[in-house]
Amino acid sequence: MRAALSAVAFFAALALGAVAAACPGAGEPCAAGGGSYRAALPEGRAVGLAMFLHGWGGRADAQIAQADLVGPLLARGWAVVAPQGEPRAPGDAGGRWNSALREGARDDMTFLRAVFADAGRRFGLEGAPRLAAGFSGGGMMVWRLACDAPDTADFYAPVAGLMWRPLPESCAAPVRLLHTHGWSDTVVPIEGRAVGGGVLTQGDLFAGLDLLRAANGCASDAPDAYDAPAPFLRRFWADCAPGAALGLALWPGGHATPRGWADMALDWVGGLPADLPERR
Repeated sequence: MRAALSAVAFFAALALGAVAAACPGAGEPCAAGGGSYRAALPEGRAVGLAMFLHGWGGRADAQIAQADLVGPLLARGWAVVAPQGEPRAPGDAGGRWNSALREGARDDMTFLRAVFADAGRRFGLEGAPRLAAGFSGGGMMVWRLACDAPDTADFYAPVAGLMWRPLPESCAAPVRLLHTHGWSDTVVPIEGRAVGGGVLTQGDLFAGLDLLRAANGCASDAPDAYDAPAPFLRRFWADCAPGAALGLALWPGGHATPRGWADMALDWVGGLPADLPERR
């Protein structure tokens, strides 16, 4: 059933030439895996399913209405889902992700896999390419998926989010991942920092990339290729296991998803071999 998710998301979708998608009724989120998500569909047949995770304290309804990020994905034929993070506290509308694997918190890897499965069935996209992306805390969760449950999606594109220390000793399997980060990000610096009075410490981006080079079976620590489509400076590791791909895109800003990110990420996806890894 296709209807408006909310007044904001509905009019944003109309402005983008897309169709807002809701579940059993206008303005209602879709339920899956013990949580919920919002969705927007492109005009015509979708070519893929993109999941974008909000940052710390974010909301799925606000995320799906973010026209400068969701719009380019819809314009290029991708359906978009925005899951809702678990409340930070009882009654709090803002969500968070369990990327640090906190005991007693929701198993977000299982939840997000359920969202992909539900959206695939609901919108006729079973077997379609899947892209998992997210900003800040959402990007941290994308890293966790890519490392621990790499068959969740076909492509991973975290923005301004890192894994937590201590990093795992290894990641489970090869993946296709493009990480984007602001050069002057002080909230999640490239090197990471302690937060919550030292309770948690963000990981170092380059240590995370080293883990993925090992999981991907890359021939060298050094990148194979470089390019600079403004405002990005990018490097890629392509001499890796069959089907694996790793890239890093830096830009001169701070803690934000840069304008042009969505098209840049989809260009990267489109430039990879068409064969997709098998999902369990």
